[in-house]
Amino acid sequence: MTTRALLSANDAAAALERLVANATEELLLCLPQLSPTAPLFTPELRDGGLETWSDLLALLSRRGIDLRILIADTDPLLAPDRHRSAWSHASGFADVLQGEAQLVCATHGQRATGLRARALRHRIAPALATLRAEVPASLTPVQRTLLTAGAIPHPADILQSFAIADGLRAVIGGPDLGTDGPAVLALAVEDADFCGALRGQFADTWADARTSGAPSLAARLSPITCHARPQSREDLRLFRTLARPQRGLGPRPLADDIEAALSRLFRSARRHVLIRTAAFRHDGLAQALAGAATPNGPDVTLLLPPATRDTWDDARASALQATVLRELQTAYGPRLTLRADPTACESATLCLIDDVTFLGSATLTRRACRWNTEAMVLVRDPDLTLALHAHVSDTLARGETLETPAPRHIRSWLPDDLF
Repeated sequence: MTTRALLSANDAAAALERLVANATEELLLCLPQLSPTAPLFTPELRDGGLETWSDLLALLSRRGIDLRILIADTDPLLAPDRHRSAWSHASGFADVLQGEAQLVCATHGQRATGLRARALRHRIAPALATLRAEVPASLTPVQRTLLTAGAIPHPADILQSFAIADGLRAVIGGPDLGTDGPAVLALAVEDADFCGALRGQFADTWADARTSGAPSLAARLSPITCHARPQSREDLRLFRTLARPQRGLGPRPLADDIEAALSRLFRSARRHVLIRTAAFRHDGLAQALAGAATPNGPDVTLLLPPATRDTWDDARASALQATVLRELQTAYGPRLTLRADPTACESATLCLIDDVTFLGSATLTRRACRWNTEAMVLVRDPDLTLALHAHVSDTLARGETLETPAPRHIRSWLPDDLF
Protein backbone atom coordinates (compact mmCIF):
# COMPACT_ATOMS: atom_id res chain seq x y z
CA MET A 1 0.00 0.00 0.00
CA THR A 2 1.22 3.49 -0.89
CA THR A 3 -0.68 6.71 -0.16
CA ARG A 4 0.58 10.21 -0.85
CA ALA A 5 -1.00 13.55 -0.04
CA LEU A 6 -1.45 15.97 -2.94
CA LEU A 7 -1.54 19.39 -1.32
CA SER A 8 -2.07 21.73 -4.27
CA ALA A 9 -3.56 21.95 -7.73
CA ASN A 10 -0.09 21.47 -9.24
CA ASP A 11 0.60 18.37 -7.14
CA ALA A 12 -2.75 16.87 -8.10
CA ALA A 13 -2.30 17.77 -11.78
CA ALA A 14 1.11 16.11 -11.94
CA ALA A 15 -0.20 12.96 -10.22
CA LEU A 16 -3.25 12.74 -12.48
CA GLU A 17 -1.20 13.26 -15.62
CA ARG A 18 1.31 10.56 -14.64
CA LEU A 19 -1.53 8.19 -13.77
CA VAL A 20 -3.19 8.72 -17.15
CA ALA A 21 -0.03 8.73 -19.27
CA ASN A 22 1.21 5.47 -17.73
CA ALA A 23 -2.05 3.54 -18.10
CA THR A 24 -1.53 0.44 -20.23
CA GLU A 25 -4.85 -1.44 -20.20
CA GLU A 26 -7.71 0.54 -18.65
CA LEU A 27 -8.40 4.11 -17.60
CA LEU A 28 -11.57 5.17 -15.76
CA LEU A 29 -12.19 8.88 -15.20
CA CYS A 30 -14.91 10.49 -13.10
CA LEU A 31 -13.70 14.07 -12.73
CA PRO A 32 -16.68 16.48 -12.67
CA GLN A 33 -14.76 19.64 -13.60
CA LEU A 34 -11.95 18.37 -15.84
CA SER A 35 -11.74 20.59 -18.92
CA PRO A 36 -10.44 19.46 -22.33
CA THR A 37 -8.65 22.79 -22.68
CA ALA A 38 -6.89 22.57 -19.31
CA PRO A 39 -3.13 22.87 -19.94
CA LEU A 40 -0.90 19.97 -18.98
CA PHE A 41 1.49 20.53 -16.10
CA THR A 42 4.08 17.78 -16.63
CA PRO A 43 7.13 18.95 -18.65
CA GLU A 44 7.72 15.50 -20.19
CA LEU A 45 4.24 15.48 -21.71
CA ARG A 46 4.56 19.02 -23.03
CA ASP A 47 7.98 18.21 -24.48
CA GLY A 48 6.29 15.34 -26.31
CA GLY A 49 3.99 17.76 -28.11
CA LEU A 50 0.95 17.45 -25.83
CA GLU A 51 -0.49 20.71 -24.56
CA THR A 52 -3.94 20.04 -23.11
CA TRP A 53 -6.00 17.29 -21.51
CA SER A 54 -7.81 16.73 -24.80
CA ASP A 55 -4.42 16.04 -26.43
CA LEU A 56 -3.53 13.53 -23.71
CA LEU A 57 -6.83 11.63 -23.80
CA ALA A 58 -6.85 11.63 -27.61
CA LEU A 59 -3.45 9.93 -27.48
CA LEU A 60 -4.75 7.35 -25.01
CA SER A 61 -7.75 6.61 -27.23
CA ARG A 62 -5.45 6.03 -30.22
CA ARG A 63 -3.43 3.52 -28.19
CA GLY A 64 -6.52 1.34 -27.86
CA ILE A 65 -6.68 1.46 -24.06
CA ASP A 66 -10.08 0.72 -22.52
CA LEU A 67 -10.90 4.38 -21.85
CA ARG A 68 -14.16 5.38 -20.17
CA ILE A 69 -14.99 8.92 -19.13
CA LEU A 70 -18.04 9.83 -17.04
CA ILE A 71 -18.69 13.55 -16.82
CA ALA A 72 -21.19 14.30 -14.08
CA ASP A 73 -24.04 16.58 -15.09
CA THR A 74 -26.37 18.36 -12.67
CA ASP A 75 -29.85 19.86 -12.64
CA PRO A 76 -29.86 22.19 -15.68
CA LEU A 77 -32.15 24.72 -14.00
CA LEU A 78 -30.90 24.72 -10.41
CA ALA A 79 -27.25 24.98 -11.52
CA PRO A 80 -27.29 26.15 -15.17
CA ASP A 81 -23.65 27.27 -15.22
CA ARG A 82 -22.39 23.91 -13.97
CA HIS A 83 -24.69 22.14 -16.43
CA ARG A 84 -23.40 24.12 -19.41
CA SER A 85 -19.84 23.57 -18.26
CA ALA A 86 -20.37 19.81 -18.06
CA TRP A 87 -21.72 19.65 -21.60
CA SER A 88 -19.00 21.95 -22.91
CA HIS A 89 -16.34 19.69 -21.41
CA ALA A 90 -18.04 16.55 -22.70
CA SER A 91 -18.32 17.98 -26.21
CA GLY A 92 -14.69 19.04 -26.19
CA PHE A 93 -13.50 15.55 -25.28
CA ALA A 94 -15.93 13.91 -27.70
CA ASP A 95 -14.42 15.90 -30.57
CA VAL A 96 -10.99 14.28 -30.12
CA LEU A 97 -11.63 10.74 -28.86
CA GLN A 98 -11.06 7.94 -31.34
CA GLY A 99 -11.56 4.20 -31.59
CA GLU A 100 -13.54 2.48 -28.85
CA ALA A 101 -13.16 5.16 -26.16
CA GLN A 102 -16.47 5.67 -24.34
CA LEU A 103 -17.78 8.95 -22.98
CA VAL A 104 -21.04 9.83 -21.24
CA CYS A 105 -22.37 13.03 -19.67
CA ALA A 106 -24.93 11.91 -17.10
CA THR A 107 -26.97 13.21 -14.21
CA HIS A 108 -28.01 11.10 -11.25
CA GLY A 109 -30.94 8.98 -12.42
CA GLN A 110 -33.44 10.19 -9.80
CA ARG A 111 -36.27 12.37 -11.12
CA ALA A 112 -38.43 13.95 -8.44
CA THR A 113 -42.13 13.08 -8.65
CA GLY A 114 -45.14 13.40 -6.38
CA LEU A 115 -46.57 16.23 -4.32
CA ARG A 116 -43.32 17.36 -2.74
CA ALA A 117 -41.67 17.65 -6.15
CA ARG A 118 -43.97 20.63 -6.78
CA ALA A 119 -41.89 22.68 -4.35
CA LEU A 120 -38.78 21.92 -6.38
CA ARG A 121 -40.49 22.81 -9.65
CA HIS A 122 -41.57 26.11 -8.10
CA ARG A 123 -37.92 26.76 -7.13
CA ILE A 124 -36.67 26.34 -10.71
CA ALA A 125 -39.64 27.88 -12.56
CA PRO A 126 -37.92 31.29 -13.01
CA ALA A 127 -34.88 29.56 -14.52
CA LEU A 128 -37.12 27.74 -17.00
CA ALA A 129 -38.72 31.05 -18.01
CA THR A 130 -35.25 32.52 -18.57
CA LEU A 131 -34.31 29.51 -20.67
CA ARG A 132 -37.31 29.99 -22.96
CA ALA A 133 -36.05 33.48 -23.78
CA GLU A 134 -32.63 32.28 -24.93
CA VAL A 135 -31.59 31.46 -28.49
CA PRO A 136 -32.22 27.70 -28.97
CA ALA A 137 -28.87 27.22 -30.70
CA SER A 138 -27.08 28.26 -27.51
CA LEU A 139 -28.78 25.59 -25.39
CA THR A 140 -27.51 22.14 -24.50
CA PRO A 141 -29.45 19.09 -25.72
CA VAL A 142 -30.89 18.68 -22.22
CA GLN A 143 -32.02 22.30 -22.05
CA ARG A 144 -33.71 22.05 -25.45
CA THR A 145 -35.64 19.03 -24.21
CA LEU A 146 -36.83 21.00 -21.19
CA LEU A 147 -38.50 23.56 -23.44
CA THR A 148 -41.00 20.93 -24.55
CA ALA A 149 -41.04 18.46 -21.66
CA GLY A 150 -41.00 20.99 -18.82
CA ALA A 151 -38.98 20.99 -15.63
CA ILE A 152 -38.20 17.64 -14.01
CA PRO A 153 -36.14 18.28 -10.86
CA HIS A 154 -32.98 16.27 -10.20
CA PRO A 155 -32.69 16.12 -6.38
CA ALA A 156 -29.41 14.14 -6.29
CA ASP A 157 -26.00 14.58 -7.90
CA ILE A 158 -22.94 12.59 -8.93
CA LEU A 159 -20.12 14.34 -7.08
CA GLN A 160 -17.48 11.63 -6.66
CA SER A 161 -14.13 12.59 -8.15
CA PHE A 162 -11.38 10.12 -8.98
CA ALA A 163 -9.31 8.43 -11.66
CA ILE A 164 -8.21 4.77 -11.78
CA ALA A 165 -5.52 3.26 -14.00
CA ASP A 166 -5.26 -0.48 -14.65
CA GLY A 167 -7.19 -1.26 -11.46
CA LEU A 168 -4.02 -0.63 -9.44
CA ARG A 169 -3.45 3.12 -9.07
CA ALA A 170 -5.87 5.91 -8.24
CA VAL A 171 -6.15 9.59 -7.42
CA ILE A 172 -9.18 10.59 -5.36
CA GLY A 173 -10.32 14.01 -4.16
CA GLY A 174 -13.18 16.48 -4.33
CA PRO A 175 -15.12 18.21 -7.13
CA ASP A 176 -12.16 20.51 -7.88
CA LEU A 177 -9.79 17.63 -8.67
CA GLY A 178 -8.27 18.25 -12.10
CA THR A 179 -8.70 22.03 -11.90
CA ASP A 180 -6.38 24.87 -10.87
CA GLY A 181 -8.55 25.63 -7.83
CA PRO A 182 -6.97 27.44 -4.88
CA ALA A 183 -7.44 24.64 -2.33
CA VAL A 184 -7.19 21.34 -4.19
CA LEU A 185 -6.57 18.39 -1.86
CA ALA A 186 -6.33 14.77 -2.99
CA LEU A 187 -4.66 11.45 -2.30
CA ALA A 188 -2.68 9.27 -4.69
CA VAL A 189 -3.19 5.60 -3.81
CA GLU A 190 -1.47 2.46 -5.04
CA ASP A 191 -3.29 -0.60 -3.70
CA ALA A 192 -5.06 -3.37 -5.60
CA ASP A 193 -7.83 -3.92 -3.04
CA PHE A 194 -8.71 -0.24 -2.70
CA CYS A 195 -8.57 0.37 -6.44
CA GLY A 196 -10.67 -2.74 -7.02
CA ALA A 197 -13.37 -1.38 -4.71
CA LEU A 198 -13.17 2.05 -6.35
CA ARG A 199 -13.43 0.41 -9.76
CA GLY A 200 -16.62 -1.28 -8.54
CA GLN A 201 -18.06 2.11 -7.57
CA PHE A 202 -17.26 3.44 -11.04
CA ALA A 203 -18.85 0.35 -12.61
CA ASP A 204 -22.04 0.89 -10.59
CA THR A 205 -22.18 4.56 -11.55
CA TRP A 206 -21.54 3.68 -15.20
CA ALA A 207 -24.33 1.08 -15.14
CA ASP A 208 -26.73 3.62 -13.62
CA ALA A 209 -25.87 6.12 -16.36
CA ARG A 210 -26.63 3.51 -19.03
CA THR A 211 -29.89 2.57 -17.32
CA SER A 212 -30.99 6.21 -17.10
CA GLY A 213 -30.65 6.55 -20.88
CA ALA A 214 -27.74 8.98 -20.89
CA PRO A 215 -26.51 9.17 -24.49
CA SER A 216 -23.07 8.09 -25.62
CA LEU A 217 -20.91 10.90 -26.95
CA ALA A 218 -18.25 8.59 -28.38
CA ALA A 219 -18.23 4.80 -28.92
CA ARG A 220 -21.29 2.80 -27.90
CA LEU A 221 -21.54 2.36 -24.13
CA SER A 222 -20.88 -1.13 -22.85
CA PRO A 223 -21.06 -2.54 -19.31
CA ILE A 224 -17.97 -2.89 -17.15
CA THR A 225 -17.17 -6.40 -16.04
CA CYS A 226 -16.44 -6.14 -12.34
CA HIS A 227 -16.18 -9.00 -9.89
CA ALA A 228 -16.78 -8.34 -6.20
CA ARG A 229 -13.50 -7.66 -4.44
CA PRO A 230 -13.45 -7.50 -0.62
CA GLN A 231 -11.38 -4.80 1.03
CA SER A 232 -8.89 -6.62 3.21
CA ARG A 233 -7.15 -3.68 4.89
CA GLU A 234 -8.40 -1.75 7.92
CA ASP A 235 -5.88 1.05 7.36
CA LEU A 236 -7.06 1.86 3.82
CA ARG A 237 -10.70 1.62 2.79
CA LEU A 238 -13.20 3.06 0.33
CA PHE A 239 -16.50 4.37 1.67
CA ARG A 240 -19.27 5.39 -0.68
CA THR A 241 -22.79 6.65 -1.19
CA LEU A 242 -24.92 5.14 -3.95
CA ALA A 243 -28.69 5.38 -4.42
CA ARG A 244 -30.98 4.07 -7.13
CA PRO A 245 -33.96 5.87 -8.71
CA GLN A 246 -37.47 5.23 -7.45
CA ARG A 247 -40.86 6.94 -7.54
CA GLY A 248 -41.14 9.91 -5.23
CA LEU A 249 -38.89 12.75 -4.24
CA GLY A 250 -35.63 11.00 -3.41
CA PRO A 251 -33.77 7.87 -4.52
CA ARG A 252 -33.51 4.56 -2.66
CA PRO A 253 -30.20 4.31 -0.75
CA LEU A 254 -28.15 1.31 -1.83
CA ALA A 255 -24.84 2.08 -0.07
CA ASP A 256 -24.51 4.52 2.82
CA ASP A 257 -21.09 3.54 4.14
CA ILE A 258 -19.93 7.14 4.59
CA GLU A 259 -22.57 8.07 7.16
CA ALA A 260 -21.92 4.98 9.29
CA ALA A 261 -18.13 5.36 9.11
CA LEU A 262 -18.18 9.02 10.12
CA SER A 263 -20.55 8.32 13.01
CA ARG A 264 -18.16 5.69 14.38
CA LEU A 265 -15.11 7.91 13.92
CA PHE A 266 -16.72 10.92 15.59
CA ARG A 267 -17.95 8.92 18.58
CA SER A 268 -14.49 7.44 19.13
CA ALA A 269 -12.54 10.72 18.77
CA ARG A 270 -10.22 11.36 21.72
CA ARG A 271 -7.62 14.05 20.91
CA HIS A 272 -8.52 16.28 18.01
CA VAL A 273 -10.99 16.59 15.15
CA LEU A 274 -10.48 18.91 12.17
CA ILE A 275 -13.15 19.14 9.49
CA ARG A 276 -13.06 21.17 6.29
CA THR A 277 -16.20 20.78 4.21
CA ALA A 278 -18.63 22.77 2.07
CA ALA A 279 -21.52 22.04 4.47
CA PHE A 280 -22.27 20.45 7.84
CA ARG A 281 -26.04 19.98 8.06
CA HIS A 282 -26.33 16.32 9.10
CA ASP A 283 -28.01 16.21 12.51
CA GLY A 284 -27.04 12.57 13.14
CA LEU A 285 -23.35 13.25 12.52
CA ALA A 286 -23.54 16.32 14.75
CA GLN A 287 -25.03 14.20 17.54
CA ALA A 288 -22.25 11.62 17.12
CA LEU A 289 -19.57 14.32 17.33
CA ALA A 290 -21.28 15.99 20.29
CA GLY A 291 -21.32 12.63 22.03
CA ALA A 292 -17.51 12.66 22.12
CA ALA A 293 -17.46 15.92 24.12
CA THR A 294 -16.46 14.32 27.41
CA PRO A 295 -14.06 16.08 29.81
CA ASN A 296 -11.22 14.11 28.20
CA GLY A 297 -12.66 14.41 24.71
CA PRO A 298 -11.18 16.11 21.63
CA ASP A 299 -10.76 19.68 20.55
CA VAL A 300 -12.80 20.32 17.40
CA THR A 301 -12.03 22.67 14.51
CA LEU A 302 -14.49 23.34 11.68
CA LEU A 303 -13.72 25.18 8.44
CA LEU A 304 -16.85 26.06 6.48
CA PRO A 305 -17.80 28.51 3.72
CA PRO A 306 -19.01 31.86 5.07
CA ALA A 307 -22.42 31.51 3.39
CA THR A 308 -24.81 28.79 2.23
CA ARG A 309 -25.64 28.85 -1.47
CA ASP A 310 -26.79 26.81 -4.47
CA THR A 311 -29.18 24.52 -2.57
CA TRP A 312 -32.86 23.84 -3.21
CA ASP A 313 -33.67 26.25 -0.34
CA ASP A 314 -30.74 28.26 0.99
CA ALA A 315 -32.67 29.59 3.99
CA ARG A 316 -33.68 26.09 5.03
CA ALA A 317 -30.16 24.73 4.49
CA SER A 318 -28.65 27.61 6.47
CA ALA A 319 -31.08 26.97 9.33
CA LEU A 320 -30.15 23.28 9.43
CA GLN A 321 -26.46 24.14 9.62
CA ALA A 322 -27.08 26.74 12.32
CA THR A 323 -28.81 24.07 14.42
CA VAL A 324 -25.86 21.70 13.97
CA LEU A 325 -23.31 24.36 14.92
CA ARG A 326 -25.29 25.43 17.97
CA GLU A 327 -25.39 21.81 19.18
CA LEU A 328 -21.61 21.54 18.80
CA GLN A 329 -21.03 24.91 20.50
CA THR A 330 -23.15 23.77 23.43
CA ALA A 331 -21.28 20.46 23.67
CA TYR A 332 -17.71 21.73 23.26
CA GLY A 333 -17.75 25.35 24.38
CA PRO A 334 -14.27 26.90 24.01
CA ARG A 335 -12.89 23.62 22.67
CA LEU A 336 -14.75 24.31 19.38
CA THR A 337 -13.07 26.56 16.80
CA LEU A 338 -15.13 27.83 13.86
CA ARG A 339 -13.37 29.43 10.89
CA ALA A 340 -14.72 30.80 7.62
CA ASP A 341 -13.03 29.26 4.58
CA PRO A 342 -14.33 30.46 1.20
CA THR A 343 -12.24 27.83 -0.61
CA ALA A 344 -14.16 24.99 1.06
CA CYS A 345 -17.06 25.35 -1.42
CA GLU A 346 -15.54 23.21 -4.18
CA SER A 347 -12.64 21.43 -2.51
CA ALA A 348 -12.56 17.94 -1.05
CA THR A 349 -14.12 17.27 2.32
CA LEU A 350 -11.33 16.55 4.78
CA CYS A 351 -11.88 15.01 8.22
CA LEU A 352 -8.84 14.47 10.44
CA ILE A 353 -9.85 12.44 13.49
CA ASP A 354 -6.94 11.58 15.79
CA ASP A 355 -4.69 9.48 13.48
CA VAL A 356 -7.31 8.92 10.77
CA THR A 357 -7.69 10.80 7.47
CA PHE A 358 -11.09 10.73 5.74
CA LEU A 359 -11.08 12.54 2.39
CA GLY A 360 -13.27 12.74 -0.69
CA SER A 361 -16.34 14.29 -2.27
CA ALA A 362 -19.08 13.92 0.37
CA THR A 363 -20.06 16.92 2.46
CA LEU A 364 -21.46 16.35 5.95
CA THR A 365 -25.07 16.44 4.81
CA ARG A 366 -27.85 13.90 4.61
CA ARG A 367 -28.02 14.40 0.86
CA ALA A 368 -24.38 13.48 0.39
CA CYS A 369 -24.62 10.55 2.79
CA ARG A 370 -27.88 9.08 1.43
CA TRP A 371 -28.87 10.34 -2.04
CA ASN A 372 -25.84 11.45 -4.04
CA THR A 373 -23.12 9.36 -5.65
CA GLU A 374 -20.00 9.97 -3.54
CA ALA A 375 -16.63 8.39 -2.77
CA MET A 376 -14.34 8.84 0.25
CA VAL A 377 -11.07 7.24 1.27
CA LEU A 378 -10.10 6.39 4.86
CA VAL A 379 -6.42 6.10 5.75
CA ARG A 380 -5.06 5.20 9.19
CA ASP A 381 -1.62 6.81 9.09
CA PRO A 382 -0.43 9.23 11.80
CA ASP A 383 2.22 10.78 9.53
CA LEU A 384 -0.29 11.49 6.75
CA THR A 385 -2.80 12.98 9.17
CA LEU A 386 -0.11 15.17 10.74
CA ALA A 387 1.03 16.44 7.33
CA LEU A 388 -2.53 17.30 6.29
CA HIS A 389 -3.19 19.00 9.62
CA ALA A 390 -0.09 21.16 9.20
CA HIS A 391 -1.14 22.07 5.66
CA VAL A 392 -4.67 23.08 6.64
CA SER A 393 -3.36 25.02 9.65
CA ASP A 394 -2.20 27.74 7.25
CA THR A 395 -5.84 28.30 6.29
CA LEU A 396 -6.78 28.26 9.97
CA ALA A 397 -4.31 30.99 10.79
CA ARG A 398 -5.67 33.26 8.04
CA GLY A 399 -9.36 32.46 8.47
CA GLU A 400 -11.85 34.74 10.16
CA THR A 401 -14.23 33.48 12.81
CA LEU A 402 -17.32 31.96 11.19
CA GLU A 403 -20.44 33.95 12.00
CA THR A 404 -23.25 31.56 12.92
CA PRO A 405 -26.87 32.74 12.81
CA ALA A 406 -29.23 31.75 15.59
CA PRO A 407 -31.07 28.49 14.82
CA ARG A 408 -34.63 28.95 13.60
CA HIS A 409 -37.37 26.58 12.57
CA ILE A 410 -38.54 26.79 8.96
CA ARG A 411 -41.69 24.90 8.06
CA SER A 412 -41.35 22.96 4.84
CA TRP A 413 -42.67 19.94 2.98
CA LEU A 414 -39.15 19.08 1.95
CA PRO A 415 -37.20 16.47 3.94
CA ASP A 416 -33.82 17.08 5.54
CA ASP A 417 -32.38 14.42 3.21
CA LEU A 418 -32.62 16.93 0.34
CA PHE A 419 -30.07 19.15 2.09
